[in-house]
Amino acid sequence: MVRVGLWDVPPDFRCRKSEFAEYLDISAAYDQQQRMGRMYWAVHDDNIVGYIMLAMGSAGEERQADLGIDTYGHIPALAIARLATDERYERRGIGRYMTSYAIKFARRMAMDVGCRVVLANSVPDAVEFYEKMGFAKFPNWTSSLHRRLQHDPSDHSDTEACEGNGLVMMYLDMGMDRS
Repeated sequence: MVRVGLWDVPPDFRCRKSEFAEYLDISAAYDQQQRMGRMYWAVHDDNIVGYIMLAMGSAGEERQADLGIDTYGHIPALAIARLATDERYERRGIGRYMTSYAIKFARRMAMDVGCRVVLANSVPDAVEFYEKMGFAKFPNWTSSLHRRLQHDPSDHSDTEACEGNGLVMMYLDMGMDRS
């Protein structure tokens, strides 16, 4: 079951990536109060077993070729800003369930206001998970970041945009509505 809103974060929520558990303690409530994203909880027997933070996003002009779209500008997207499962509940389909929820949410948004892609900044060991969910890596992102850092090592704007070291920018293109 997925529920929305601000809940008291369980003190014993454990995640293999400590920054995902720390996010709940430090930033999640603030981000939601500032309307920077919306937190959804995965709940089992009244225990929070996972969460997903959804936010508005866009795929910029540099991503259009990857999406097969002619010159358009920024392409409307729903971003999976955070996704975490309590390590005691891993491999039970909770991450898949929450990601499916986000995709269904994006499809509903597409009907009302427009939403072409779902974005996710994946940690390297979750890339295969997202690929099984239908996501693909932006093919030019890593190489363009690498080229920029070689050219100007002090420029870390792409890295900062993906919240730091080692994240892989991924997308699910929902395509055009043919109906």
